[in-house]
Amino acid sequence: MSTPAITTPAVPLPGHPVLLSGLDVLERGPGEIQIGLDPRHGVVITGLPGTLVDRLRRLDGRQTADAILLAESEHREQLRTVLTQLTALGLVTEAEPASHSPRRGVETGLWSLRARHHQTALTERRRTSAMAVLGDGRLAVAVAVLLANAGIGHLDIRMSGTVTEQDLGSGFTETELGMPRRSALADVVRRADPRTRTTRLTCRRGPELVLLTDAVVPAPEVVDELMTAGTPHLPVRVRDGTGIVGPLVVPGRTSCLRCADLHRTDLEPCWPRIASQLAGRDQHPDLGAVQCTAALAVAQAMRLLSPSETPPPVWNATLEIDAFDGKVRRRTWVPHPRCPCGAVAVRQPA
Repeated sequence: MSTPAITTPAVPLPGHPVLLSGLDVLERGPGEIQIGLDPRHGVVITGLPGTLVDRLRRLDGRQTADAILLAESEHREQLRTVLTQLTALGLVTEAEPASHSPRRGVETGLWSLRARHHQTALTERRRTSAMAVLGDGRLAVAVAVLLANAGIGHLDIRMSGTVTEQDLGSGFTETELGMPRRSALADVVRRADPRTRTTRLTCRRGPELVLLTDAVVPAPEVVDELMTAGTPHLPVRVRDGTGIVGPLVVPGRTSCLRCADLHRTDLEPCWPRIASQLAGRDQHPDLGAVQCTAALAVAQAMRLLSPSETPPPVWNATLEIDAFDGKVRRRTWVPHPRCPCGAVAVRQPA
């Protein structure tokens, strides 16, 4: 953790500045404060008069930047410099507009710091995004609720059947018993964020990502349709208590699910016969496995909306989360030379 550079960056101050949610102004000594605990983005600021420490602690988004600066006469330029530096670092951002509604704001948390993507832009990116959730089990519900809380503006929910007692726990309650799963989950999503649209997406606006949940082996006809349409998709399932997320399939660029099947067949010739029996089936996993797998899956989905030179961990790979052992294992699935998906001819990230 170190003090930021003295040079004042050329960035505009937020209209209503607020410290990024979850951060506190912590005193280290006379005139010295610390904001953030993680060495990757936390800062230490020294040489601050007590009045400036108080003003930084009171950054709650209720006052405009002009009003905050106008109220500080003796150390105004120093305050302006500190606010500008903190804004450039992403530690100070624009407050959400005041609302009389009890709804929560978009829960980006401290994601913007890790993604190096300012919170305002990150929130807008999520609000204008569309994703689809395809599955009939607990994972579909948990994933959809987390996506709504993360601020995804449009969720195309593709569920069938009616809510049963086995579906309860990850979002459905007893009041949804007997309801069609799709409409019941749409209600749950709207409770999480009334602004999230849940209508079906059309050919004019396809999803940026389809999350294939619950089925240990996704239905081949669904996968074929996504590959033909060139739609990115991410399998999310629990197998024998271990959550598995990935591989992320970007048709023509990454290994696909057929690549993975061919690799498995190379190791176990009877895999196609086993896979045909598992297609479209889920194992009704316990809620602990469901929640940790859903959280990992949504985090990987959010990586797609955060510009980065480094591909997400599920690029040509699966993440396996074992809550019992407390481990996350990354398993690589490179494009298979016999797969016709075309990814084998594409130069893959290191």
